Amino acid sequence: MEIKQLRYFVKPAELKSVGKAADLLNIAQPTLSRQIQALELELKADLFARDGRGVRLTPMGQRFLDHARGMLHAADSAVDALREGKSAYDGRVLFGLTPSLGFRLIRTFVDRFSRQFPKASLSIVEGYSAPLSEQVLMGKIDFAILLNPSASPNLTVDPITTEHLYLIGTKPVGPEQDDVRLEALAGLPLIMPHTPHTIRPLLEYEAARLGVGLNVVLEVDSVRAISQLIEAGYGYTVMPMNAVRANARSRLSWQRIVAPAIMATICLLNPARRPQTALVAEAAALARSTLVELIGA
Repeated sequence: MEIKQLRYFVKPAELKSVGKAADLLNIAQPTLSRQIQALELELKADLFARDGRGVRLTPMGQRFLDHARGMLHAADSAVDALREGKSAYDGRVLFGLTPSLGFRLIRTFVDRFSRQFPKASLSIVEGYSAPLSEQVLMGKIDFAILLNPSASPNLTVDPITTEHLYLIGTKPVGPEQDDVRLEALAGLPLIMPHTPHTIRPLLEYEAARLGVGLNVVLEVDSVRAISQLIEAGYGYTVMPMNAVRANARSRLSWQRIVAPAIMATICLLNPARRPQTALVAEAAALARSTLVELIGA
């Protein structure tokens, strides 16, 4: 298997068209088709299902796509490392972070990154913590800032700070305006991301420990959509204070969960066994320092 073959697979997979991919790759369409067929023969698997409207990935092809992207990124990073003698900071950085951190960090980080590394390019991926951890592990992104990552011998976890979790709704629950006891969440209609999201296991663990029954009425994997549903009165959610933009926070009730307090740890996640270029290492340090400054950690 050659790196060239991986590129010839990834591009039509992303565009869902061999013809468009051939144009972008500047090769003849029959040549591209033969390269894909040769890769399928070598892998002994059908990667594409072909029809009159173009091509689509088979389940095997979808699984292989994630790994192919990781291998291509690793190959590009290796080439960047060899070029460091000419320009240590001329390359590409892929940075992942959660939506709750993104709106706080992205604008300032992009401004500082552009000034500090004017010849480098930057790609930012937003997602929840578990998928981002997998992408760092697979080499699809260089590093990530996320909440409570799972331990792995292949990942380096650098804790940055902790944040309290809050109950968010259109009106406060219980006698206090600023705080709410965890037991008061029993029976409340909750709108939460699905289980792999970091916040939900933290909440469910503490609730189960106290025998508090949680009533999750909606599962939504979008912070913005959850905020809109909360504002519309469909229920409550649990998030860190800064998970929602200030203009939305002003219209909602925010009560810190106490007895017990539930904390989420913000961490910088790096690959433990994959070499990093100087550009990636310094970009990760810049992201960390920027976040520390913005949240006052």
